[in-house]
Amino acid sequence: MKLGTLVASLPAKKATIYALDRGKVSRHAMSALAGDAIEAAENLRRWGVKPGARVGIYAPNSYRWLVYDLALIELGAVSVPFTSDFAGKLDRALLDKYQISLLLISTVSPQVPAKEPHIAYIDAENETVAAIPRDPCENDAGLLTLSFSSGSAGGLKGLEISREGVEATGPPIFDTIGMENSDRLLLFMPMSNFQQRNMCYSAIWYDFDLIITDYVQLMAGITTLHPTILVAPPMYFQMIYTRFVNFPQFKKAAWTFLGNLLSFIPIPRLRRALAEILFGEFYRQFGGRMRLLITGMAPIKRDVATFFAKMQLPLCETYGLMETGSLTYRPANSKKFGSVGKPVPGVGLEFTEDGEIIVRRETSLTKRYFQSVEGENERTFIAPGRIATGDIGKLDRDGYLYLLGRKKELIVTSGGNKIHPELVESELAGCPDIAQAAVFLKPGGVTLAAVIVLNHPENQEARARTRDFVRSMTTTQAAQIGNVIFAEAGFSVDNGMLRPNMKLDRRAIAAKHNLH
Repeated sequence: MKLGTLVASLPAKKATIYALDRGKVSRHAMSALAGDAIEAAENLRRWGVKPGARVGIYAPNSYRWLVYDLALIELGAVSVPFTSDFAGKLDRALLDKYQISLLLISTVSPQVPAKEPHIAYIDAENETVAAIPRDPCENDAGLLTLSFSSGSAGGLKGLEISREGVEATGPPIFDTIGMENSDRLLLFMPMSNFQQRNMCYSAIWYDFDLIITDYVQLMAGITTLHPTILVAPPMYFQMIYTRFVNFPQFKKAAWTFLGNLLSFIPIPRLRRALAEILFGEFYRQFGGRMRLLITGMAPIKRDVATFFAKMQLPLCETYGLMETGSLTYRPANSKKFGSVGKPVPGVGLEFTEDGEIIVRRETSLTKRYFQSVEGENERTFIAPGRIATGDIGKLDRDGYLYLLGRKKELIVTSGGNKIHPELVESELAGCPDIAQAAVFLKPGGVTLAAVIVLNHPENQEARARTRDFVRSMTTTQAAQIGNVIFAEAGFSVDNGMLRPNMKLDRRAIAAKHNLH
């Protein structure tokens, strides 16, 4: 995948870009995308954007977002997409801090500054636009984009993503997944997340259809535009599984029995055809053409993966970091539930004495951090071709990787016991009444505290069953839960309990429940 030829390759492509924006669907042939990207590049040149200049983007997902992103690639500029964390903060001082020459916004961008000459619309006519003259930044040679990511310890990390890194790390995972020309991939996470844009590049390179929308219109995008591949965080699939858990007992038992029965049919196509008839309610929510579900923002719960396999629409998993690119893949035909798969070609894994995963890769996605806590560059990019992930894991005898938790989140009790909270949370997820859980050790505490979100928070019987479940948990780690706290509301990005990447914000949850 050569980024420099993306726009030039578009006229020969046969696929279509679909955009669902505020309830309206637009269709764009790849050849039309080429013309729009070239026109946008001319706009950027006329506004004073030169190769190597940093250009900020702050806008919701849209076709025009992709157009201007490709134009910046064509021009050789460095894109700087701002996440929702920057709402109301994009003043001149912040643009100076990051050496931004021009800021691209949408007519519907939330909390944007007053329209000044160095700000341009991507979806409306512009009158006077003039980029801020700046000298090229010293370390920007070869960069594609500067990307912001929520750090596991709180705050925003800034990563330098190189063109070489994208070209080297994209094909191994996309080839392993097995994208086909007949595929239609739906994207709904913010395009400020680089992985979303990387999938846009793969759609162009491999010539398959792409649907661009946002999470508010996700269900409409699925049912209206019928994707074949959906990449979504574990939370989305957990939500679907929770609906099954909340079925009446007779219906849940019937689906479980039929799902088990289907597993004895040796022909995959026949299993799938029968499943579509038996579980029509389940399949309709995926639009009728779905062939592949993929998650990878965090490990999926084993019960959820097993459920989707019984429904004959297996949930595949991938594991990777912004620093490294995608590293592993567990395909649809794998029954290694709980694993995130085997390493993709070109990726080697080794482990430190405490189990931290070290990645060996000739070219990684990220060159370094341009914004991080002190010493994080040295702790992460430990040597050429070697990156410390901060994740604890292990390989089984078949070469499948299992994630045990984050090194920074390891709990050490006063007695010296080491506890991975993710493992305890995974065991808690086996309780049908529990939707979400987070485990902590309060400073000075002896036993763990579990903050639990129930499927039915007001149901006192569910609370009693949950307490009984916790008492019955058998692992050494889980047996140390001494305090169960029922959260009033689910963990979400909107209430600050989840980070934008849909992972738990442990600091926020601990502060909310006085566990810090």
